[in-house]
Amino acid sequence: MADKEATVYIVDMGKSMGERHGNRRETDLDWAMIYVWEKITSTIALDRKTATLGVVGFRTDETENELGEQQSFSNISVLQDIGQLLLPGLNKLRPKIKVSNTYEGDAVSAVVVAIQMISTYCKKLKYRRKIVLVTDGRGSLDGEDIPQITEKLKSDGIELVVIGVDFDDPDYGFKEEDKDLDKAANEETLKILTDGCDGVFGTMQQAIEELGIPRLKTTRPVHSYKGQLTLGNPQEFDSAMCIDVERYPRVMVRRPLTASNYVQRSEFSNGHTSTQSSATVLPDADGSSGTMTESQNPLAIVHNARTYQVVDEEAPGAKRDVNREDLAKGYEYGRTAVHISESDLNVTKLETQAGLEIIGFVPWATYERYMSMSVSCVIIAQKTNTKAIVALSSLVHALFELESYAVARLVTKTDKEPVIILLAPSIEVDYECLLDVQLPFAEDVRSYKFPPLDRVITVSGKTITEHRNLPSDALTKAMSSYVDRMDLSHASKDDEG
Repeated sequence: MADKEATVYIVDMGKSMGERHGNRRETDLDWAMIYVWEKITSTIALDRKTATLGVVGFRTDETENELGEQQSFSNISVLQDIGQLLLPGLNKLRPKIKVSNTYEGDAVSAVVVAIQMISTYCKKLKYRRKIVLVTDGRGSLDGEDIPQITEKLKSDGIELVVIGVDFDDPDYGFKEEDKDLDKAANEETLKILTDGCDGVFGTMQQAIEELGIPRLKTTRPVHSYKGQLTLGNPQEFDSAMCIDVERYPRVMVRRPLTASNYVQRSEFSNGHTSTQSSATVLPDADGSSGTMTESQNPLAIVHNARTYQVVDEEAPGAKRDVNREDLAKGYEYGRTAVHISESDLNVTKLETQAGLEIIGFVPWATYERYMSMSVSCVIIAQKTNTKAIVALSSLVHALFELESYAVARLVTKTDKEPVIILLAPSIEVDYECLLDVQLPFAEDVRSYKFPPLDRVITVSGKTITEHRNLPSDALTKAMSSYVDRMDLSHASKDDEG
C-alpha cells in the first residue's frame, strides 16, 4: 500500500503576478500554474483516497482562513481544503486562481496557514507532508518568526519547497538581470527559510523543464512467497539444502485506469426508482464528497443483470428462466455437456503445501526465451537471517560459475496450483539474488505444422515454385532490402553512444 500524502500548494495571486517578464507571452501567474496544474492533475490521476492536497492563495482580495482575524494573516484565502481532489472539484478550483487587485499579503504567513491545515488534517497520523510555495517574490515579507517556523516544519516532518518566478539559481545557471532590490531581499529571506528546515529552493524555469521527466511511481513491495527454498527433502536427509527466502515482483504490468459506465438519464429513468441505490456520491464545490439525489443527478449508473434460461417447449418462447442455484457445472466433451458433482470435483483437486523446491538444473544454452510465460520476480534471502544470506549467495555464485539455471516447483500458498519456474542467478554490485519466470508444462506447448513458404505442394504431391500465392524474386528482394534498412546496429551514434 502506498504512503498517505498531504500536500498544500501556496500560490501567489498578487497583482504583480499579472505582469509579463523574461520575454514570455503568458503572465507570471499563468506560467507558474503550468507547474502547479501538472502536479495537481498527476495526483488526481493516481485515483487514491490517501493522496490528498489543498490549495492556499495569498495576496488575494479576500481573507478566508482560520487565522484571518489577525492582521498578519490578511489577504490569505484557503481555496481548497485538504482532501482527495476529483475532476469536478478541479473544474471549480480553476476559476478561483486569478490575479488579484492587491499587493498586500505575506508569503511566510501563508506557510503558517498551510502548516495549520496539515496539522489539523493529519493530526499525529503517519503522512508524507509537503508544502509547495509558488511566488514571484515581489510582495512584502515578514521574516521575524522564521526560526520558530523552521522548527515547527522540522518537528512536524513537513517538507517545504519554494519555487520562484525568475529566482536566481546558481546551481541551475539562471540569474535575472536588473533585479529589483526588494525582490532580491525576499529571495534571500525565503532561501533562509528553506535552508533552516532542509527544504528545496529553486527557480520556476527549472521546475517546468523537469516536468518532461517521467514521474516514477514508488510502490511498496509485497511478497508473493515467504518460506524455504529447498534442494532435497530436509525431513529425510540431513544433507538437504534449506534456505529461508522471500519472493517479490520485479516487473509488473501497468493497467490503464478503469472507468465506470454512465448513461444520460431519460424521462423514463427519472420516474424509475432503483432498488440498489437511492443517492449518488459526488464532489462538492470544494472537492469534498457530497450527496446528490437521483432526481438531481443527470447521469444514471448502468446496472448489469444476468439471467439463465433452459429449453422448454411448453414455456413462452420455448425458453424458461431458472435460478443459478438450480444449475450444475458441466464440462464440454465434444458436443456433450458432462456433469461433475462437487464431491467428484473435490477428488480431482490437488492438495498442495506451500513451498519452493529445486527439481533440476539446465545449462544456459538449452533454455529458449520463448518459454518464459510470466513477468519476472526476484528471490532474496530473508533480510534479517545472516545464515540464509550467505547460503543464497553461495547458490547464486554456483549457478553463475557453472552457467546453469535451476528449475523449481513453486506453490505460493497451501492448496494453490503448483507452477514450474526457472531460477537465474543475478549478481550486481550491491546485491545478489535469483530471478525467476514461469515455465510451461508439456500440455502448454502445442506444435503445429504449416505449409512451406517457398513452394506449393499440390494434392497429387507435385511441387510448384512459381504460384500466385508465392512471392516473386522482385518482391523477395524488396523485402530483404526493407529489413536491412531497419537494422540499427550500423546506424550513426550520438554523444551518448
